[in-house]
Amino acid sequence: MSDIKSIIDDIKNRVDIIDIISEYINVEQRGESFKALCPFHNEKTPSFHISTQKQIYKCFGCGEGGDAISFIMKMENMEFLEAVKFLANKYGIEFNSNMSEKNKKILEKTKKYIDINTESARFYFKNLFSIRNNAYEYLRKRGLDDKTIKKFGLGYSFDSFNSLKNFLISKGYDISELIECGLISKKEEKTYDKFRNRIMFPIFDYRGNVIGFGGRVLDNSNPKYLNSPESIVFNKSENLYGINFCKKEIKNKTVILVEGYMDLISLFQYGIKNVLASLGTSLTKGQAQLIRRYADTVIISYDKDDAGIKATLRAIDILINFGINVRVLDLESSKDPDEFIRKYGVLEFNKKIKESSHYIKYKIDLLYKKYNILNDDEKIKFLGEAISLIKTLKNHIEIDFYSNYLSKISKTNIESIKMEIYNYNKNIQNNPNKNYKINKTNKEKFEKIKITKKIVFVEENLIKIILENTNHRNLILSQIQEKDLLLYESKEILKYIIKNKELDKITIDKLKSLNIHEEYISDLEKIIINDIDNLDTNYIRDVINNTKKNTINQKINNYQKELSINENKKEVHEKVMQIVTEIRNLKKELESLNK
Repeated sequence: MSDIKSIIDDIKNRVDIIDIISEYINVEQRGESFKALCPFHNEKTPSFHISTQKQIYKCFGCGEGGDAISFIMKMENMEFLEAVKFLANKYGIEFNSNMSEKNKKILEKTKKYIDINTESARFYFKNLFSIRNNAYEYLRKRGLDDKTIKKFGLGYSFDSFNSLKNFLISKGYDISELIECGLISKKEEKTYDKFRNRIMFPIFDYRGNVIGFGGRVLDNSNPKYLNSPESIVFNKSENLYGINFCKKEIKNKTVILVEGYMDLISLFQYGIKNVLASLGTSLTKGQAQLIRRYADTVIISYDKDDAGIKATLRAIDILINFGINVRVLDLESSKDPDEFIRKYGVLEFNKKIKESSHYIKYKIDLLYKKYNILNDDEKIKFLGEAISLIKTLKNHIEIDFYSNYLSKISKTNIESIKMEIYNYNKNIQNNPNKNYKINKTNKEKFEKIKITKKIVFVEENLIKIILENTNHRNLILSQIQEKDLLLYESKEILKYIIKNKELDKITIDKLKSLNIHEEYISDLEKIIINDIDNLDTNYIRDVINNTKKNTINQKINNYQKELSINENKKEVHEKVMQIVTEIRNLKKELESLNK
């Protein structure tokens, strides 16, 4: 079954519907689409439209429509599998015809149910524009224009028990098929339309097939939103609303995740097109897996009510388990993205995207609102939970950043927070800041540093030189960045020096106002570099290179440990490849320093 599905996907990816149709009839381009005289009925004026973007055709004269496979079925009088084989052979795609009768029936039923949903979508769409109705007025009041309504194929289900049923039966479909599709309900012996007096949102899969519907009420009846039930073509937990549109608009491998249909459509109309909506408030593992195919960063923008916050927290945990970077949008007083963008516009929304919070900051901020930190007991609980969150991070830069953020908002000493965090990481190699003790004398020479490669001593020497000599400082600052250092203390001092680099000599006393470990300050005071003003350039460059080498080697060690943990796990193959690539790049950087 999976083989034939991959063949169909391959055909749809390779085939250009214009090339196929052009072999049978003459087509001419009109703007972004193509027109032709319909091959399925006699006509003098072209009503046969072909969309290269959607890879479908539709005749507005006789109603025929579909994709390349449907066209070949009709023109060559073939069954579905015959048409698939025909196109596979034409495009050099290997076709395995050894399929069981059971799987053939499943495939045929899948195709038929997609056709039924497609016919239903056209029916609902026609209803929306054929007569004056509350659904169309509602959509226009919500700010949607006709172009957007048509792009998403929005429709209207009449306040009727049998309008769709009668239409589909007239097309030759059996009532049992319509019930199984979830379009018709059955109670005792009575059958009736499932969706009545609702705005209809067709749900497409990533290939652009209509697989189900969401219907919104136009009165006060419940439920407010009604979705198609699970079927052979519709699995809510493995699909995302808007995936067919979004996948072509993703930039920088980043998507925005919203809750509702209207949130997505409204953002799309304003030009924010890298948007997906979870079908319901709870994101699933299947949906996260689908997102991972197209993006590595998700910005969550769910509603701000309790249910939305709960769903956001659930989505964060699911997404990070799939190796996806997660940020959260803060729309302040607006209850959802639709309300915000209609009120403040696209420029403000883009600004909010840039200001979106890392998921750790979002969680810390939620905890901050939960507890009264003016109360000592509650403050201790808050700090405990917040520190537990920071402990989950693996990146030392992120740990430093959010430790400082927690220190700032809680008015708690940074060293106390770091001691709690790093006591969790027992391995000192993963935490070079924790309780380091390096035995060295004032007479220890640089040559010995190169042999022992003591991380702390190398960085302290570098910092000592920068503090005491302006000329050496300028050379070092031109080649050293914060990322080249491992120790938190060294990074903090470097940032301070950069801000005050015009000073002649920066004394140790000036550093005591920073959040620097006392032992580090003591080490700096003990270091004496003889004739520091006359150190030659090669000596300085060796200090710089050894500092960088220490950092690179430490990163390689950490990545190799992570690699040994993940390399046998099939589900993290992509992560393993990323780690291998990072190690390779770091080794190249190390080689360049050794030259």
